[in-house]
This record gives sequence, C-alpha cells and structure tokens, in this order.
Amino acid sequence: MAAPKSKTSFAIKRFVNFFKIFLTNKRGVLGLAILVVSSTIAIIAPLIAPNDPVQATYVAGDFAAPIWLKWLSGGQGFSENLQLIDESGFPTMASVTDDWNFTSTSENIDLAYEQNEGSPLSGPGSVEILFRRPTGKPLIGTAEAHLTSKEPLTFPYESPPKLFICNMTIRASGVENLRAVQVMISIRRVENDTAYVVWNKKFSSSANWTLPTISSYSTQMRALFSPGGFNLTVDPAKVVFSQPDQYVLDLRVSFDDSKLDMDEKRVVTAVFIDDFNIKAYGTAYGILGTDHWGRDIWSQMVYGARISLFVGLFAAFIGVVIGLVVGLAAGYVGRIADEILMRTTDILLVLPTLPLLLVLIAVLGPSLTNIIILIGFLGWMGFARVVRSQVLSLKERPFIEAAKSVGAGKFHIITRHVLPNVMSLVYVSLALSVPTAIISEAALSFLGLFDPTVISWGRMLHDAQTIEGGLDKWWWWLPPGVSIALVSVSFILLGYAIDEILNPKLRKRR
Repeated sequence: MAAPKSKTSFAIKRFVNFFKIFLTNKRGVLGLAILVVSSTIAIIAPLIAPNDPVQATYVAGDFAAPIWLKWLSGGQGFSENLQLIDESGFPTMASVTDDWNFTSTSENIDLAYEQNEGSPLSGPGSVEILFRRPTGKPLIGTAEAHLTSKEPLTFPYESPPKLFICNMTIRASGVENLRAVQVMISIRRVENDTAYVVWNKKFSSSANWTLPTISSYSTQMRALFSPGGFNLTVDPAKVVFSQPDQYVLDLRVSFDDSKLDMDEKRVVTAVFIDDFNIKAYGTAYGILGTDHWGRDIWSQMVYGARISLFVGLFAAFIGVVIGLVVGLAAGYVGRIADEILMRTTDILLVLPTLPLLLVLIAVLGPSLTNIIILIGFLGWMGFARVVRSQVLSLKERPFIEAAKSVGAGKFHIITRHVLPNVMSLVYVSLALSVPTAIISEAALSFLGLFDPTVISWGRMLHDAQTIEGGLDKWWWWLPPGVSIALVSVSFILLGYAIDEILNPKLRKRR
C-alpha cells in the first residue's frame, strides 16, 4: 500500500508544482480564464437561460431587439411582452370568478365550472357555457352569453407589439340540437369603446378539444381587419395596439335556437372554454433579443457554448488518441507497419478536409455524433507524424536499450517508457486541436450541415446569414462569432503555455 500512496503523493506534488509554474505564464492564465468563464456559462446554462434554444419559439416577437437597446433609446420604438392573465387555464372555480365577468341575454344560459373536463394543454378544469331548453318549451330564437375580463390589459407603449395571440381551447357538445352555435372573440378598447373582432367561428356540429389559430400573423385575422377580406397585408397588431390604452378581452357565444325539428324538445348544448388569454409579444426582449422564430438568442448563445465545447473537446480527444496510437505503432514497431501506417497518413493528409467532411456528413446525416466522430477521424494525421518522429528518437535512447536487455516486451516498453515521454506532446496537441474542431463544426453548421435538434454558435451564424434581414441584426451574429474566436484563442494560449513549461528547449531559466 505504501507504493501506491507514494506515487499518488508524488503525482499530486508534481501537479501542484506544474500549476504554480503555469500561473506565472500570462498567456496561459489568460487562456485559462477565458476557458473557465465559457465552461461555467455552459454548465449553468439552465439557470441563466431558462428558454429552450430550439423548441421555445416566440418568447417575444420575431427579430426583437435586446432590451438594453430600449433603455439606450429612452424606450422609443420598442414594446415589451404583456399578458392579460398570468395563470394558464382554469384550474379552480375561483380562477373564473376572480378574473372574468359572465352575462347572458337569456335565462336558458348558465355558467358552470367543469373540474373534470379540460384541454390537453392545461389539464382538468374549464368553463362550461350551458344552453338548456326543457321539454315543451317553444323556440326562443338567438341567445347570447359573454365572458369578459374584469381587469383590462394595460398597454403603455407608444409603439405596437410585433404580434399578439389570443389563446383558447374549445370543445362543443350537443350542437346538433340547435341550428348553430357561433363563438366570437373581440378585443375592446376601454378609452373609446372600440371593439375589434379577432376570431369568429360558427359550429354546426359538435367538436372535440381544438386549439384555433388566433394570431395577428394569421391570414384569418388579417382578413377580419381588411375591407372585404382581400387586403391581407394589414397588420392587426398595429391596428389594435396603435396607442397606449387599456384593453378588455371578450368572448361571445351565440346559441341559435331556431331548429324546427327540435321545437318543444329538450335541448342541452354546452361550450367548454379553457386556456383563455391574450398575450402581446414585444419588439424588445432579453439580453440579445430573438431570432426569426422568436427564439431567445441569449439562450442560443449559452447552450451553444455547451455544444461547441462538447464537439471541440471530444473530437480533439478522438483525433489525439488515434494519432497517438498510430504514431507509437509506426515509430516503435517500424518496418512494414510503419510503411502501411505512414502511407495511409500521407494519403489522408493530401485530401481536402472540409470538402471531405461535407460529403461524409451529407451521406451519413448531420447528427451531433456523426459530426464529432468525423472531425476526430479526420484530424489525427499531423499529430501521428509528430509522435512517430519523437518515438524514432526515443527508441534509440540507452534506457530503452536497457529495458530490452532485461527482457521487456514491446508493449511494456511502449506503455512504461515511450508513452510517458511523449505525453507532453499529447497535452499540447490536445489543447491546439480543440480550436480546429470547434471551427470545423462551425464551418459545417454555417454551410447548413448541423444537427437540427441542437443549437451551436456555427448554426447561429448560419441562421443570421441565410434569413433575410438577419445580417442587419448585429446582436445575432456578432456574439457567436466573437465567442468562437475567444474560445479558440483560449485553447491556443493554453497550448503555447503548456509547451513552454513542458518543453525544456522553451523553458525559461530562473
């Protein structure tokens, strides 16, 4: 037990001494500082960037500017996200009575709360607007019910939002008992009492839970805001939120009880409403704004650090391991093994790496695993030649001859005597190979060969370059470009610092 303990103690002491020397190297300290910051950001990404960088679309309006641009401009020309009700759905009856007013034009219409019935989005709990006509009662014509927000949505900005969305899930049952059921959603200004219809649908049959598209980007809403429904270029967000005001959300349900074959028969028709809300998506959001899908660019930056570092480290590790094995085998075994390995290395060295990567990724598929493996398998040749040249020098040294004379085998000599003497090359090459791998991944992503399930700095550059107007949003493409450069420089500085410390020819005399 004493020997392993002494070896561990010696290794720890040697590492401490190395780290003390490393801290005297300014370039190494700078590179380490940049790497620590970028790695910390990547590790704590869920804490500082809660939005999913790929799936969370429209956290604000598309092409929203960073929030600090609004502060610099004094708030002129920008708006922020606003939502009528924070709570999604109707989890309790109190969430209905506290936030909504209910009125009707007929005693045949009631408001009820259905605790077991709810939309697939928010689960059980919904509002039930119920129309009932007992047996023997005559037709009553058309009756209406209104569900209106008690507290208005205050919009304080001079500039309109990028878009607004009315959320609602709806289910209708027993509609066949009536001629039709019409549901209409409108937004009413409090100041001048102007109402804007944003959705209108007539039900002639029952329907399961559906999520209608009630967006100011939709052609259906644009048609409602244009004369005759032909001018689809009109922007409902600019019409409704043209100035600071307070806005009330209103849901109207009309029951057309004029179906002759149901005269004096019992009629029960219900309309279930859930997730009723309105949200205005602003033109300013977060630290770095949003992209063309309204995704948080700051989240993309933070999670992109994870992907870029992950690809860089693992691809570099694969390349260095392959190069180390090939170099050791070619240099020490020699003869036919050396010829085969080195000629193979020469063939791969003359192949253009990026075009070959493009072809292989296009054939195998742009998954993250394929990208890492291919970058690693195409990045070992130069290091293999360096290791081979070092091994050719080492195997002629007296300590190798001494090991042979006492009967040590090739594997023992390579692992116990040769490998420890080339490990300094491994450390340096690993540090210098990571920037190459990061830039290779960024180049592939920039050219469109990226894993669609993840975001990286290279993919951010691709999106900013390919989307119309993306290059005008400098906060979209500048941060990932600078990040790629900084992380690459950090590894290069680390590699130079390690080489200066471990290479006796470069070590400074003290």
